[in-house]
Amino acid sequence: MRYYKFVGATLVMCFLLMPVFAQKKKQNVLLTTEQLKSQTVYRDLNQALKQYKKVYILNLDQQGLTQLPHEIGKLQKLQVLYLRTNKLTELPIELFSLPNLQILALGENKLTTLPPEIGQLQHLTELDLFNNRLTALPASIGNLTRLIKLDANWNLLASFPPEIGRLTQLEYLYAERNRLTAIPPEIGQLVNLKEIRLAENGITLLPNEFARLKGITELNLDKNKLTTLPDSIGQMQGLKKLSIMQNGLTRLPQQLGLLKGLTELNLSNNKIKQITGQSLTLPELVVLDVSLNELSVFNAAMGDLKKLEKLDASVNKLTEIPQNIGYAINLKELYLNRNQIVRAQGTVARLSKLEILELSMNDIEKVDQSLGALTSLRELYLGHNKLLYFNKQLGGMTALKTLNLENNPRITPFQRDQIRKFFPNTQITF
Repeated sequence: MRYYKFVGATLVMCFLLMPVFAQKKKQNVLLTTEQLKSQTVYRDLNQALKQYKKVYILNLDQQGLTQLPHEIGKLQKLQVLYLRTNKLTELPIELFSLPNLQILALGENKLTTLPPEIGQLQHLTELDLFNNRLTALPASIGNLTRLIKLDANWNLLASFPPEIGRLTQLEYLYAERNRLTAIPPEIGQLVNLKEIRLAENGITLLPNEFARLKGITELNLDKNKLTTLPDSIGQMQGLKKLSIMQNGLTRLPQQLGLLKGLTELNLSNNKIKQITGQSLTLPELVVLDVSLNELSVFNAAMGDLKKLEKLDASVNKLTEIPQNIGYAINLKELYLNRNQIVRAQGTVARLSKLEILELSMNDIEKVDQSLGALTSLRELYLGHNKLLYFNKQLGGMTALKTLNLENNPRITPFQRDQIRKFFPNTQITF
């Protein structure tokens, strides 16, 4: 008899709890991205709270909010919450009890801390913290194991917590304009990373664990304090865009030449004195910027740069046009202004696809007649030099539309008239 009473009581209890289980299950059902497109985007918090069972997307951007009400916790089906460009200084704990939240945008507020409860948002895939006043990220951020994008640009972060290494699904990590001086070795555990932006910090060294990030396609380290690159950078075989502008690099590691998929390389505004050997054997490279360095030697294997279209080596200490430049057969733009070049000559004449040649602010006295073979050249800049004359043979530049010869005091009025005859369809500036 007792057995039947026990079974009966259990059945009654299950019957009573069924609505609770059903409600919980219903709350945890996530809509797909496609299904979300058909949902109403609520832009009024009061209206959303009145219809809390129907709210999946709430956009409260630019509403001058100074705080969020605790009632935000009622929106149990909420998947997308935009709170950008408000005046929030803190967040209610109830916000972190929203079980379905996937996108949380908190950019351009006045937050100074993130509560540890943020780690409860187990379904979060995007977290936007752009332009706040955060000095640290809580260790619990490592619990956001579904996170794909983390934007912490423009904050006051002094470090990343080691727990960041647990974000193994992370693909995009942005932390520009912070106060980072080092990167934790745990960063090497983020094997799904595709893009890292760490510009405008105080980073002095990259950990060797960076080498594990073989899937990264874009790495931005501009405006830091790097004086060298680890040899292991050559193992980041997925890199397509690498920017290390405005650091303190004095040389390039030969291993840089192992990045065979690299298409854009920006090394501008460093202290590099020479580029030689195999450091730039990059067959896919399209854009190379080595401007604002201290280059006096440029003997890269240009023949390996089969796809190079733009080379900027302006503001350096070159005394001649790189001798083997003519082997970069697809070059279209060449910038060598503000160097110490004394003569425009050499294999540059072989660049049949060259469209822009910038040689202003050098010490050039003569342009070799061989440059008349540049039949695709549209723009030629020779201002602020020491030109004595301009050969008639240069008239072979039949596509030339712009010719800048200003501030060349040695060119006489007679020579100016001759140059105009050589280039009757060209806009010439003296």
